[in-house]
Amino acid sequence: MSGVFSGFETHEIDLPNARIHLRVGGAGAPLLLLHGFPETHVMWHGIAEQLAARYRVIVPDLRGYGDSVAHDGDFTFRAMAQDQVAVMHALGYERFHVVSHDRGARTAHRMVLDHPEAVRSIALMDILPTLDVWRTMDDWLAKRYYHWTFLAQPGGMPQALIKSDPVLYLHSALVGLSGSLEMFHPAALAAYEAAARKPSVVDAWCGDYAAGASVDLEHDRADEGRQFEMPCLVLWGTKGVIDHHVDPLECWQTWFPNAVGKGVEAGHFLIEEQPEDVLAAVLGHLEGAVR
Repeated sequence: MSGVFSGFETHEIDLPNARIHLRVGGAGAPLLLLHGFPETHVMWHGIAEQLAARYRVIVPDLRGYGDSVAHDGDFTFRAMAQDQVAVMHALGYERFHVVSHDRGARTAHRMVLDHPEAVRSIALMDILPTLDVWRTMDDWLAKRYYHWTFLAQPGGMPQALIKSDPVLYLHSALVGLSGSLEMFHPAALAAYEAAARKPSVVDAWCGDYAAGASVDLEHDRADEGRQFEMPCLVLWGTKGVIDHHVDPLECWQTWFPNAVGKGVEAGHFLIEEQPEDVLAAVLGHLEGAVR
């Protein structure tokens, strides 16, 4: 994207079971930004450079998404979290801050559960804990989160349907979660479209949600009741869906008792819709976490 991620370097890091594409820029304490479905690391374009003015910012594509590749077909959050911890170690960082959205936020949550020593602070955007999503999945939520069950169907059916017109599906998913394509930067939308045209990315989407409906649930149930004292910021879009049934902050305080947060006047893609509000909240959180 021209004029975006200025000063960032592009890297490819080979891991035993994946190759992770990422950008790195800035100087200071290390900060990992994790994107969600159906986007790529480009979703951080509105705030990455501003964060890099104060932090060493690492912006990867999750395994199978964007320009990252999974070699083993494992799209669990456990595998995604392990990837990112390995990436940070490869870059020389043992502990770091994590700011995350959507599937990236679920990866960040699993990272804390599996690698708590690595995470200095965490920010989770526009998600409920996975267990709470399934517990509150009534007819109202199912209509808005239909992709949770559609993408998880076995036998290759969702992959075949999406691959027949991947850009149409991408647009449908973006509009379904945001209300409009107009809020997306044209270059960002083009990056998401380019990724969607890769059959391996469609496979990753489906593998991700299939794991989220099965083994990820088993992992989360096994860890239910654990709590972590690290600084935690919770943000959500007030025009979205996650606060319709429950209070997102109260849900996350069962895992992170010190969590603070608020709703932002936006839909699901709040980072792209209200970048200034999100940036201010994230900077305040990070500054408090380093004191």
